Amino acid sequence: MAKSLAKEENILLTLINAFKNDEKEKLNHLGNISKSLIEVREKVKEEMEKLPPQFNVLKYIKNQTERGSLSTFETYNSHLLLELLKIDFKYKDKEYKKEFKVNFTKLFFEFMNDKFENKIDLNDFNYKKVIFGKEHVVKVEREDKPTNRRIDLIIFYNDNNKEKSFAVIIENKTKRETGDQDSQIKDYYDKISKNYKNVYAIYLTPEGKLPSENSLPEEYYKKENGKLYGKFTNIKHAAIGYWLEGILKRQEFSFLNNEEENNKYNYKLLKSVLIQIIDNEKSISGENEEGDMTKDEIKELLEKNLFKEIKTIEKADEYIDMFNKANELLEEHKKLIVKNRILPYLDFTRKIYNKLTNKDIYTLLTDTEIIEHILSEGWAHNLEFSRKEVNLQIEIATDDVGGKYYFGILSWEAKLQNKLREKINEIKKIFNKFCIDYNFRDCGGAWVYYYHIDIDKDKPEEIANAIDKLYELLKKEIK
Repeated sequence: MAKSLAKEENILLTLINAFKNDEKEKLNHLGNISKSLIEVREKVKEEMEKLPPQFNVLKYIKNQTERGSLSTFETYNSHLLLELLKIDFKYKDKEYKKEFKVNFTKLFFEFMNDKFENKIDLNDFNYKKVIFGKEHVVKVEREDKPTNRRIDLIIFYNDNNKEKSFAVIIENKTKRETGDQDSQIKDYYDKISKNYKNVYAIYLTPEGKLPSENSLPEEYYKKENGKLYGKFTNIKHAAIGYWLEGILKRQEFSFLNNEEENNKYNYKLLKSVLIQIIDNEKSISGENEEGDMTKDEIKELLEKNLFKEIKTIEKADEYIDMFNKANELLEEHKKLIVKNRILPYLDFTRKIYNKLTNKDIYTLLTDTEIIEHILSEGWAHNLEFSRKEVNLQIEIATDDVGGKYYFGILSWEAKLQNKLREKINEIKKIFNKFCIDYNFRDCGGAWVYYYHIDIDKDKPEEIANAIDKLYELLKKEIK
């Protein structure tokens, strides 16, 4: 009996040691591959330097509040797509003596009809019946209180024949980390479908993922009796780039290559814009020239160092699990970098909050919420009061060179913006010493007024006092 137990113990020890050796071997592989990936990145950089300049204009333009470049800033990307879809002109072909109508909204719908099972009816399509809505607000009734939802981009087509009328919702994500709000796309559909029988939804992301079940239940679009069945699709940004690339190659668009100096119908500016958009959309998905080169180098590296040893699905899953864990640790490290960078601003916000007269009316976000939003959008509200489409808030934006920290009044509604700008003298009095500083801004866009906070010079109690007075002004003016 003792011999039998000893034998079983030896077998168990042998299995444990084999398992340990296997895990050690996998970790060694991971370490070697990680080192090699760093070398791949440097090699790709060297190769890119040998190519013609890869200059994406959008990457080097900063937005008004300096939250980062326009290339991946979600709001501006939606606006860029909106302006693209608005392109509508007639082209006179000299050779064939014909006049052609070019409408990018119709071209986009034709492209999307390949994705939808229930096609959009484009017979007798009339561009004049199209209405665009960027940051389109829909009010959703909740049990606790009404909530405003902002649809990134929506296209309404209002035909006299209601059967031909439709709406297309576009939810736009430009960063992989960005998630959806609770019931977000479901709310969009439920609200818009009250006025439109035919509602289509496009989920546009860098990687072409599906929305979360929490945002849009599968029963809405995967089951045959679902409300969005055949009228929903998920595509990646690169697909927009490839679509436009295809347009440039089509024979009927050859006029875009006409570069005669004396030709008044010179379309080189339009062509250059399309090329920039193509590069930008592919870049968001990591499928531009640099992304393709990196992918090829990584594939070659893995084929040499790993793929030969992976013979089974189980073995592949083991390595996928290890890489996923490594990725999770990198994401955690990235959050730590952000936290360390913005910690002084978070502490300063709490000091301001503690000096406010009416603390209960403000939403003070947690450190985790702020970090998550900065990672997905490049900015985050620290403290906020909202009243009928007007926000009084403290906000932080961060990039590789540091942070931007400011407070002020923001609104997306033009009428409210104008009303508040009429109160400039009152607001200057409230801002007191802030108004004579160069940091006090009367700016365009959504911000009506804002001030860059200097945590080394400004005092929390002075800013809290200004916010209290701004609140009293908003309460009086925005009823």
